[in-house]
Amino acid sequence: MNLINSAKWVAFSQFFKVIVQLVNIVYLARLIPPSEYGIMAMALVVINFGLLIRDLGTAAAIIQRKEIDDGIINSIFWLNLFMGLFIAVAIIFASPLIASFFHTPKLIYVLLLISLIFPISSSSAAHLALLERASKFRVISLIEIFSALIGLISALILAYQGYGVYSLVIQTIVLNVISTILFWKISKWRPQLSMMFKFSGLKQIVGFSVNLSLFNFVNYFSRNTDSFIIGRFMPSSVLGAYSLAYRVMLFPLQSLTFVVSRSLLPILSHHQNDNAIIRKTYSNCVFSILYLVVPLMSGLAYLSSPFVSVIFGNQWTLTAEILKWLAPTAIIQAVLSSTGTVFIAKGRTDLLLKLGILGTFLYVLSFLIGVNFDIVTFSKLYFIANVLNFFPAMILMMRLIEGSLFTLLNKCFVIFFINFGMLAFLYFIDGLDFINAINEQVVYLILMISLGGGFYVLSSVLLIGKLRRFLLARFVN
Repeated sequence: MNLINSAKWVAFSQFFKVIVQLVNIVYLARLIPPSEYGIMAMALVVINFGLLIRDLGTAAAIIQRKEIDDGIINSIFWLNLFMGLFIAVAIIFASPLIASFFHTPKLIYVLLLISLIFPISSSSAAHLALLERASKFRVISLIEIFSALIGLISALILAYQGYGVYSLVIQTIVLNVISTILFWKISKWRPQLSMMFKFSGLKQIVGFSVNLSLFNFVNYFSRNTDSFIIGRFMPSSVLGAYSLAYRVMLFPLQSLTFVVSRSLLPILSHHQNDNAIIRKTYSNCVFSILYLVVPLMSGLAYLSSPFVSVIFGNQWTLTAEILKWLAPTAIIQAVLSSTGTVFIAKGRTDLLLKLGILGTFLYVLSFLIGVNFDIVTFSKLYFIANVLNFFPAMILMMRLIEGSLFTLLNKCFVIFFINFGMLAFLYFIDGLDFINAINEQVVYLILMISLGGGFYVLSSVLLIGKLRRFLLARFVN
């Protein structure tokens, strides 16, 4: 399966996941109060930590290696399974201490339940990696869509009956159980007890996997230290508002960058010795990501107040203020998140680790300073830290594939030029009398989105030659 077909199926799956998340956020946010969302955010801090050490980077090693034998796969399977069991037991015993740290007794029961996902999902990690290695994204997508749908239905039923945060917990468990069963059913590979561990095979991937695991460990802090700090020093309602804004910020990362990275890794790994192909493929992917993310997040920052009021309700007004800074942060992270695929495909997880350490230092420093002020200042400093982290990471990555950051930015300049024009147009429209006379926020939001989107698309057709030629070939002929 080529990149286009792979990306198509990954995008299809991710699109459905985004729909599920939108229902989660829009509908469940009206049934579950911010304080309950805050408890789930606290639990996710622990769960995300467990997920990053669950497979120790072995799944990526299965995909990246040009050749891999059954003995290595078997060893990876049993290693993952034992790690999943160990993490679940560790969370069970540590749950009282974690709940005490967050001053939230209810968190104990949430952690006890959600710890079940680790042995369950670990048992299918190797099966999923083998399917991705073979670029069988069609069947993977169908499994993920079905699992997400059943999980969503479970959450909606429980939330409607007043189970609060437990509806989100059961959703996660159901999703993992169903996807694990189906990955086992579809994958032809089966583990063998007779060759449980092949240490000689594991030695071949230890350097790659250890560096990737350490990067994931470091990256965990850059993704979750904010929730740790906010949960410890600010009310759970503030953490709930920030968590909701953060989930909105993650949409472009999950729906676009994740699609590109997941479908790109098997292909770049296959061409890992050809920098010209990697450079061309990667630059085209970045252009596509930015073309969609830049106007989406810029528009969201500009329209954050009416957007939050209409979509989530007036009780989430603090989320709107946070989004004004997290939305532009998403643009930077959408590009930064895609660089990991190149480092992994080239087998340079050592460089990825070093950059992860730098980024984490900048992010944690911004959190420690920001927590002394308010949550909006906290978000502003996080944005600044992302700007500072962008340049060293991108420069090093482009040098690795014998490219230039200036060339990449020059290629994408037209996107930012058009986006600046869109924002200026919205600002001008916003000052007109007939716009100010609109009392209904829903009408105002729809009108502004339509005008801004129309301006962006029309300007793109006029200024981006490749897009114009594509549309002409598509619709004229």
